[in-house]
Amino acid sequence: MPPIEENRLARLEEQSYFQEQSLAELNQALTRQQFQLDEMEKRLALAEERIAVLLPLLEEGGQNAQPPHDGA
Repeated sequence: MPPIEENRLARLEEQSYFQEQSLAELNQALTRQQFQLDEMEKRLALAEERIAVLLPLLEEGGQNAQPPHDGA
């Protein structure tokens, strides 16, 4: 194989290697971000459940409840 073709082949192999490395790094980053997104969705769902339970209590208690310092 002529030297020019060997150099070209070596450059292509090097480029392919670095692209594979970049792809692996991007895949790891995407996997981490998906895990974080899943965790945030769970936390949001829990917060929404808590709000759904507390909101009616706040609406009820906010109108009829006395402030703590006005108690007996």
